[in-house]
Amino acid sequence: MDEKLTKIKEDLYYDERSAGGIVFKRENGQVRWLLIKVMASSRYRNRHGQRMVYKFPKGHLKSGEFLKTAALREAEEEGKVKAEIVAKIGSNNYVFYDKLKKRKIIKKVTFFLMEYRGQSDSRYTDAEMIVGREWLSYEQANLALAYDSEKVLLKKAKMRLK
Repeated sequence: MDEKLTKIKEDLYYDERSAGGIVFKRENGQVRWLLIKVMASSRYRNRHGQRMVYKFPKGHLKSGEFLKTAALREAEEEGKVKAEIVAKIGSNNYVFYDKLKKRKIIKKVTFFLMEYRGQSDSRYTDAEMIVGREWLSYEQANLALAYDSEKVLLKKAKMRLK
């Protein structure tokens, strides 16, 4: 019994925290959503068999960094945009196995709705290969997003703007 309780408590702990931005801009009376296009790991293929994945800018918190600060930094580094936070949209939890550490990793990613304020020339230095950045309509973004959990967040972001 005690062993089971310990296991449950361990599962509530997050090994990693990340933050990201769902960035929008208004253009000619239409709302456009920023997606980044990345080269995915070899185990992932989209519905067309390609390794290209569309997703929202997001990344790890630096030591001592707050969620909002990290989300804005990631939008600027990965999305090449300056943005302003409008609201917290939600969080996703991921569980995966780290082959190097030989253990399960529990990760929580918190996303914020952000309004575009301008371009940025911030340097991107992460290991993930960003192939492109695109501003898409809601329908296009919903079709392009690789992960269902991010499609749910896009829908919440759209509803928040109404």
